[in-house]
Amino acid sequence: MKRTMFRLSVALLTFVAGVIAATVYLASHLPNVPPNVPPTAFEPPRVPTAPAVAHCFPGRSVWTQTMGRLSYFPQGAFSTNGRGDESRADWYSKHLSAMNEKPFYYPDNSEAESYRFLWLRSFHRPVAVRVWSAGCERFVTLKEMSGAGGYEPGKLLTDRTRKLSQDEWDEFTRLLEQTCFWELPSTDESLGDDGAQWILEGVRADRYHVVDRWTPQGGSYREACLYALKLSGMSFSVSDDDVY
Repeated sequence: MKRTMFRLSVALLTFVAGVIAATVYLASHLPNVPPNVPPTAFEPPRVPTAPAVAHCFPGRSVWTQTMGRLSYFPQGAFSTNGRGDESRADWYSKHLSAMNEKPFYYPDNSEAESYRFLWLRSFHRPVAVRVWSAGCERFVTLKEMSGAGGYEPGKLLTDRTRKLSQDEWDEFTRLLEQTCFWELPSTDESLGDDGAQWILEGVRADRYHVVDRWTPQGGSYREACLYALKLSGMSFSVSDDDVY
């Protein structure tokens, strides 16, 4: 009996010693993983970076067209009245065609980002300024006719193009964002017998939008159009009677 108890004691001591030895071995060979300690008051948890400010694009824009009747403007762009819309579209198209300008609504290159300001003053020369990107380069083109915006276009007097710097392009697109161009209604209720039509078109990522305003007296839309004229190199002063 005593011999049996002695053997059991030895076995138990051997088992305990083995457990202790195994524990020490594992502790010395496991990787040193730091405990999952919650952040302190000095280490606030990370928050996701806020997304970039949403632009107005695509806003009220429509898809550009690649097939069908080739036209400068989508039907109904300027009026819910069919006859009024057609009359205004024909008027603007006549001047753009005389300038040998192509429709933005049917773009040649859907990857390009382009804007065109058509300035039709009743008694002054029609003007078109196109600002666009091609690859990594930016350009501006000025076209000026010999006629009058409220009448016949006349003949092409000026047709010149120059490269834009990145800063010039950035400032122009900043002004467009400031006026929220892509969200602006195409027309408003401002109309008159004389004055001037300020028509700004844009095409970007297969989307097209046009905004038409009559003789804007101030605001960010006017500033964006005037900056396009400045980029073109056209000589004018905002205080001139010619700017209306």
